[in-house]
Amino acid sequence: MFITEAEAVHIREGGAAEDLTRHRTLALFTESIVSLLSSTTFPQAMIDLVSLMGQTFPQAAPGIFIATAGSEGQAYSVLDADSGGLAEAKRILGTRHFSYTPVLVGGHPPLVRRRLDMALMNSQETRIVLSINSGIHDGIFREWVKILTPAVVKLINHEILLNLAYRDGLTGLLNYRAFEEMIRAEHDRAKRYGTTFSVMMADIDWFKKINDGFGHQIGDLVLKSLAERLSRGIRKSDRAFRYGGEEFAVLLPHTAIGKAKNLAERIRLMVEKTDFVAGLHITISIGISEYRDGLSHYDLVKQADKGLYLAKKRGRNRVEVLKGVS
Repeated sequence: MFITEAEAVHIREGGAAEDLTRHRTLALFTESIVSLLSSTTFPQAMIDLVSLMGQTFPQAAPGIFIATAGSEGQAYSVLDADSGGLAEAKRILGTRHFSYTPVLVGGHPPLVRRRLDMALMNSQETRIVLSINSGIHDGIFREWVKILTPAVVKLINHEILLNLAYRDGLTGLLNYRAFEEMIRAEHDRAKRYGTTFSVMMADIDWFKKINDGFGHQIGDLVLKSLAERLSRGIRKSDRAFRYGGEEFAVLLPHTAIGKAKNLAERIRLMVEKTDFVAGLHITISIGISEYRDGLSHYDLVKQADKGLYLAKKRGRNRVEVLKGVS
């Protein structure tokens, strides 16, 4: 069967129009993704990216898998862990320990077909792989990868810079600079919405004796070990900081003084019962303050610090609450 020249022109024009529409849609979609990547944290960006791809092309069943030197792997997939997602994460990430985050996009879960892996990043330190069902939207996803790769690299580099600026190099906790910014933000939220929050300041008792008697290397190991236990002892909504030296701070959002004191007591007891490095036993003193209308964030830190001073004065290894500011 032959087609006329007029029909051929019509097909070519129709095809060109279809390609133009496809490329415009692709460009708009990619712009949205790049904007999304640049305006949030790395884990949330990966969740949003997989969600957006999965909702737009559900049959592609996308997943993103991240392997970083010295860290646990990360997997974000529209596939349920028991329906192929976990097996795929093991295939790509290997034997390393990894966290698996299923991304819900609604509808029936897609079938897992032959998979196509595409590298979003492949450096000495970090490998990021996008995996999809092969043979459905391969061309579109390849185009996206070309544009997404620099955006992902930029986001990774931004995360590294943030870690350098806001993380304590020894303990890995958030640092004093991060504390100052976060307590201001928490104070503004509490003031605006009429909520409350508490501040905890903790200090290792007799830490100078540890440094003098066992050396600074052991002292550093104690600080790191305490930071790990402090992070495990608080709730997911709380934030722990190395305030400076052997002093730590914790922000407790939406937490009144009673609950804050209970949490502080649990942490104090946990530390008291822990065997630290070289068989050392240490204790900590804690001061707590609670936001109420009219108090500045400076007042809150001052209150918590005075509570800490009072705990030291009254014998150490205790929790004290100071409500007045003078």
